[in-house]
Amino acid sequence: MKKGRLIALIAASAILAIALVVLTFGNQGFLDMYRLRGEDKAREREIAAARAEIDSLKAEIERLKNDTAYIEKIAREKFGMARKGEKIFKFVEDKEQ
Repeated sequence: MKKGRLIALIAASAILAIALVVLTFGNQGFLDMYRLRGEDKAREREIAAARAEIDSLKAEIERLKNDTAYIEKIAREKFGMARKGEKIFKFVEDKEQ
């Protein structure tokens, strides 16, 4: 091979090697794109979970606005409330056993 062609081949190989390194490991390279896709999918899952929670909370708001039986259930379970004339019994576990 002639010396000029050898130098051109080495230069082209070096440029190709540098291009591959930059495309693989660079700021917008393949590895960075792969990492960003994973982050994007994780964010989409977080958004879906947040939307589901919002829908659940909206449904509970509607029940609290309109469902008197549900309101009574919450009042009894969470706040220990009772109707007039009812007695509430609280059972305490014996901690020694």
